[in-house]
Amino acid sequence: MNDIAIEGGLLWGGPNEHHRDALVYIRGGRVVYAGPPGGVVVPAGTQRIDAAGCTVLPGLIDAHVHLTTNSDHDNVVASDMFRGQVSRPGKLLHGLRNAHRALAAGFTTLRVMGHRGVGEIELRDFIECGLAVGPRLAVSPWWITMTNGHGDLFYPPYTPRRQWDTADGVEECRKLVRLQAREGADFIKVMASGGMSRGEQPHWPNYSASELAAIVDEAHDMDLRVAAHALSREGIRRSLEAGVDSIEHGSYLDHAAASEMARRGTFLVPTMAFNDWCQREGTARGLTAEGVEALRDAHDRTIESLEMAREAGVRIVMGTDSSGTLCPFGAHARELELYVKYGMTTDEALATATVNAAALLGRPDLGALRDGSVGDAIVVEGDVLADIGVLGQVTNIKHVVRGGRDLSGYLRATSEVLDFTVRAES
Repeated sequence: MNDIAIEGGLLWGGPNEHHRDALVYIRGGRVVYAGPPGGVVVPAGTQRIDAAGCTVLPGLIDAHVHLTTNSDHDNVVASDMFRGQVSRPGKLLHGLRNAHRALAAGFTTLRVMGHRGVGEIELRDFIECGLAVGPRLAVSPWWITMTNGHGDLFYPPYTPRRQWDTADGVEECRKLVRLQAREGADFIKVMASGGMSRGEQPHWPNYSASELAAIVDEAHDMDLRVAAHALSREGIRRSLEAGVDSIEHGSYLDHAAASEMARRGTFLVPTMAFNDWCQREGTARGLTAEGVEALRDAHDRTIESLEMAREAGVRIVMGTDSSGTLCPFGAHARELELYVKYGMTTDEALATATVNAAALLGRPDLGALRDGSVGDAIVVEGDVLADIGVLGQVTNIKHVVRGGRDLSGYLRATSEVLDFTVRAES
């Protein structure tokens, strides 16, 4: 029946919706009540969770992950080697391990920047049908990138290229959006600037304004939103002109672009955790010392960009860029810790992983605990509102409820507990 009652905790139901000694009642997989005790009668026989001494939150959303990446932290390999040497079924199995780690950390929804032909669409559908356990997945089947663009340069030179690994020109870009829609895309991801792969520079724009406009026009015609990987000022400017729905990373955002994003309602997904992990532990996670240094400026500028965006009123959505061993699955809450460190209140930070992320996904029934919301909730030992760091210790996640089902027992049996707690600031 997917009926469950969570009783006695500190409830964060959404921004400024805090209740102590609260009750959350989920019936048929949907929230029917969340608030002070006594607001509803819970039928006898309903499964109950005692949340005394805990914080109850909506299931959290990470809006930028690379799911089918290396899950074996005892066997660190460079990302390009992993992409080139691991089979597609092998990548999917790594992705399932990563999905379980995210779920065990309280992230019940992931927005997946997909890898071509690996099977993330099929995994999404299996989970949705109840044939596999995992977080909800919103999937872009693969990126749209130009020849010699970010994405094309992810792959080692010896990797054979296939048709539609790249798209050049307006008509090829339109065609690739249509192919991805037919594949079952939940959204479209386009590479609108360079990045940090070998042979490219982050300040390079990728794609002309007309190519980007064609991608957005075609996607929007089919009710698909467009996420633009855009670090450079020119890449961001062209993306906004084209009408994308979100800027991913946005490291070199300027005040003019931030104001334009706020005016248009464009979301920013800063992905600060990736650079943070790389600066701290990059050489132990498959990067060279030169690679870590190359990321330093983007890391520092992302901090400035976050401040510009907040001052301009841009809606911020949490995304980690979780990617194998470089930015580990299970450590997603580090992104929220960084938001608080760089000026957000805890309420603001939690909103980025709940209501803001739900708005980006076009799913107002996610990211909140109120009448009619999807019954995704987590029970976290301690007071998250007083210390956001509590959320980042996976052992504090006592219960993970997805669609009214407590999956905690399953996750404890199938997912090893990995300690990613950051113990000291650099």
